[in-house]
Amino acid sequence: MTRGIRLFCSLALFLAANLGSDLLIAGPAPAQTTASATVKSCFLLFELGVGEIRRDPSDACVIRITPASTYKVPHALAALDAGVVGPNEVLRYDGTGDWPESSRQDHTLASALRHSVVWYFQRVAQRLGPEREMAYLRRLAYGNMDASSGLTTFWLGGSLQVAPEEQQAFWVKFYTNRLPIAKSAIDAVKAMLVQPDGVVVNAAGAHPFDAPWAAGTKVSAKTGSATDKSGRAVRWLVGHVNRGPRSYVFVSCVIGPRELASNAAIDLAARSLREMRVL
Repeated sequence: MTRGIRLFCSLALFLAANLGSDLLIAGPAPAQTTASATVKSCFLLFELGVGEIRRDPSDACVIRITPASTYKVPHALAALDAGVVGPNEVLRYDGTGDWPESSRQDHTLASALRHSVVWYFQRVAQRLGPEREMAYLRRLAYGNMDASSGLTTFWLGGSLQVAPEEQQAFWVKFYTNRLPIAKSAIDAVKAMLVQPDGVVVNAAGAHPFDAPWAAGTKVSAKTGSATDKSGRAVRWLVGHVNRGPRSYVFVSCVIGPRELASNAAIDLAARSLREMRVL
């Protein structure tokens, strides 16, 4: 074996031992890597009043990635708290943009949250402006608190990054009324996030969510889906389940190749919540 070949083999062994499954997180996966080998996921479950009761697997739950449309929740809170949008105000669709059919109409804040309307929240960002966007990110301690990549796109594969465990911390504060936001804004957004029985709704429509649910179960949730700067597909479902006297915050996140199923995080959450006897 020549000296060059020995050096190449040593380098390959070093990379395999030290990068391992985190290769996806460091950058785009090699072309020869199969889709199944590049997928990473995290599911977190926190029972309010008890604490975290599931973290699976723990290593993927600390990775910061784009929040995509899950950022519409803190965005809605900021908009109401700052008074830049009224809870029943209708914003008119201007007819432009290649949006899903559900987005190609006028929307209120509630319907824009339900159908994950990007253009609506881009207008919210313009009304808030860069200084207030940064101020609310700091006030809410949301992820890396970085809106520098562009006023109307920073949460869509841009500079704003958040880890699943940071999403959990935000939602626990949200559902225990410990955010530094007006109580009226918190109550309004909570009401907007409640899902119809048995489904989760986003821009693409209503998706089955492990129905039927036990009587009296209420699910509140927000999806998110984007491709980040390195080409990874990111899928989110973050939410809250109330069932009788018990309530839970959950975070479901899947990261993978561009062809990753759009409902990957919804399916992971449904399966995990059923396993934990929450649904």
